[in-house]
Amino acid sequence: MTEHELPPLFERISAPEVLPPLAHPDVHVWRPVRDADIDRIAELEAAMALADHPEYSVPRDELADDLGMSFVDRERDSIVALDADGRAVAWGAAYHPPGRDTLVRSILVGGVHPELRRRGIGRMLLAWQRARGAQQLAASDLPLPGWIMGFSDDRAHWAGPLLESEGFTAARYFAGLRRDLGEPIAEVRAGDGIRVEVLAPARAAEVRVARNDAFRDHWGSQPRSEEEWRVFVSSSTFRIDLSVVAIDEASDRVVGFVLADVNEDDWEGQGFSSAHVPLVGVVRGFRGRGIAKALLAAHLVRARAAGIEYSMLEVDAANPTGAFALYEAMGFRAATTETSYTIVV
Repeated sequence: MTEHELPPLFERISAPEVLPPLAHPDVHVWRPVRDADIDRIAELEAAMALADHPEYSVPRDELADDLGMSFVDRERDSIVALDADGRAVAWGAAYHPPGRDTLVRSILVGGVHPELRRRGIGRMLLAWQRARGAQQLAASDLPLPGWIMGFSDDRAHWAGPLLESEGFTAARYFAGLRRDLGEPIAEVRAGDGIRVEVLAPARAAEVRVARNDAFRDHWGSQPRSEEEWRVFVSSSTFRIDLSVVAIDEASDRVVGFVLADVNEDDWEGQGFSSAHVPLVGVVRGFRGRGIAKALLAAHLVRARAAGIEYSMLEVDAANPTGAFALYEAMGFRAATTETSYTIVV
């Protein structure tokens, strides 16, 4: 049976009607995430980052934005564990984003405070999230593959075995790369008919269209909705001044992009100032013309002029566009690794 002959997801997956009960002696109460919990969860995320990946953490505003998306049902999709003092000691969510062209996803996020690990809380939390993810997939009538997804920074050695114990399989590997902006930056020009310029606010919506086209052949990627994109480009860390686009002069449309954000709260843990590049892409009809190199060079020059010491990004080790080799040629060097785990239906 081919992918296009799959029966609807609700016919292929069994999901529990009721989620697993949550009870642990170190947890006073488990409940869905409320607005008042965002600050508690941000503190928990900072503690987890310090133990697992001290050079980056999830910003408080990003947590609020993600949990505030219209497709997130906090009562059913999120959980927080509070101790007797009201401190968040664990939290989790199962995000079910609306982009479903070729794949239906449930994306699990969260974790346990380092002080309370190895006591069974994480296993309990993950079982709850996995069950909620199964419920989300089972509610779909689409004849598409369904994935429940989890991610682990490879320095968090406990996370991979925990995910595997719940039936997840390591599916893809990502490298975190750094580029020292103190090193020379070669001048790179795009091909004829292509203009590279700083992203203008009026072009932001157009970049979403280009992003969705460019990422159609990327592993696990699905189109970003207008809501997701609006939240992304209006976030407190997004840096439009360090983001650049390639314009096809014949059609006056965006055909490539390098987008950047800056979270100064991460700099102390990194030991240097940095910009982060969450998205690099060129639409498929314009690849092979040096556009990505020209965009990256323009971003690096602007970041250096802003007084930033490093530019950082992540790349799929098996990216079909040859991105890894491109980034190495532009001076990026591997620094960290992350693994994506999946349950495939």
